[in-house]
Amino acid sequence: MVDSGRAELFLRELYNRFEEPIPVPGTITLPADRPGDHGSTVAIPPQRVTAPGPEAASAGASNFTLWHDDDGFDADDPYGAMLGSLVAAPAGPPPPSGRRGPAPGVAALTSMSLGERLAKELGVTGDPLSELIRRADRIRHDVPGDDGPEDDALPSAPPLIVVRGWEEDSPDETGRLLRTAHATFRDEGLDAGHRPRFLIAARMGDLPTSAFGVGPSHDHVTPHWWWRVWTRLDSEVLLAWRPRPNAGAAESLLHRVTDAVVAEVCGPDIDSALALRETWKGGDLDSLRRALADILPGEAAALDRTWPRRMSTAHASAPSAELRDAWSTGTVDSWDGHVRPVLGHHLLDPDSTELRTLVCHAQNRVLLPLVNEARTAFIDLVPGLLRKEISLDYFREQARSQYQVKKQLPAAPLVELEVADLQRASRLLTLTTEQRRRLDILCDARNLLSHLQPLAHRQLMDVAQALIRDWVADDGG
Repeated sequence: MVDSGRAELFLRELYNRFEEPIPVPGTITLPADRPGDHGSTVAIPPQRVTAPGPEAASAGASNFTLWHDDDGFDADDPYGAMLGSLVAAPAGPPPPSGRRGPAPGVAALTSMSLGERLAKELGVTGDPLSELIRRADRIRHDVPGDDGPEDDALPSAPPLIVVRGWEEDSPDETGRLLRTAHATFRDEGLDAGHRPRFLIAARMGDLPTSAFGVGPSHDHVTPHWWWRVWTRLDSEVLLAWRPRPNAGAAESLLHRVTDAVVAEVCGPDIDSALALRETWKGGDLDSLRRALADILPGEAAALDRTWPRRMSTAHASAPSAELRDAWSTGTVDSWDGHVRPVLGHHLLDPDSTELRTLVCHAQNRVLLPLVNEARTAFIDLVPGLLRKEISLDYFREQARSQYQVKKQLPAAPLVELEVADLQRASRLLTLTTEQRRRLDILCDARNLLSHLQPLAHRQLMDVAQALIRDWVADDGG
């Protein structure tokens, strides 16, 4: 996420929610374009990294821009700006991973400590913590500023210091600043509501190990992990942000199913989801597997998937100890209640049933609520469709399954009959050929999906046609 620029983008989205943020420039910068350095839109490269070309290595290297307001980032709609950036074509390949050296134009920062750079951003030459205390006291005692008219505006919240950990070359220095600040604010009697805060966006290696529960703990530091953050809803909204051409009702429903399959199959892999949506327009499992093989990067390193399958791991606020190394390298994530490998190379195995299961989950998610809606609409018509001298109670008795008959279970109320029950007793109804055909289609689809058998493309087309029409409209067209 750091190499792609997405960590920066998500940090900026969070950054714009605060009233008094103070970003501190780092000593390490990326040689590729930073989001917003040029142009009118925020251009975010792909999630994965590729080897940079000569143009990418030099582009933007002479400028260091720190989150200007005129860079195309819409603070009023940060999520919209984020989505537009994620689906935008990359301006160029991102730089390779690893630590960077200082970029031209910021060499003076490399010799300055984090505290000195913070003081520079605060506009003081002395201790930056003293300045932060002064600003906090203004809020605590409702004291106007003494540095001229521009200092008179009294903020409603204490300052928020924002540091990109991936641009700092000393995790211990970051830890020392946090410890010193906590002790200083405590000694000054600042309560929690008036203390200046620090937002450190970082990877595991950018912070001292004590921040992750290894070594002395610090109750003044609260880690918030990028784990269980990106969800199915984010994936589906991201896919929907790039609209498809206008289509009829049936085709639109097929598009919904296709997008749901793409989101389910790719999970937390944003790049694969966007690429697969462009190249795969629906089809059977073999076509999906071929399309997935085409858009995945070169063969990924073998991932040890022998971690304990504890449900609590996916729902926890942080990756468990056995997953932490894999998480820190970006190979696993918690997505929609499941611990998922980020890249889907394991789904290419034709002998595996996992791809089929994921497709079924996606089809179920879109189609089953609609099948149930069609079932309810059909049930409303049953009393008026009964053949002469057939009672509703007899219809319900005939709708029982073999299991219910064998166990001598009573007939279910009409409103609780499933599609298969309705189809079983449909001979007792006066139905048109088309109504009977549609009932058979929905019954077959429901049975297949409930047994984790994905619908083929032809079946999906038939189901879509069956779901978009009213039962009572058959004889009119």
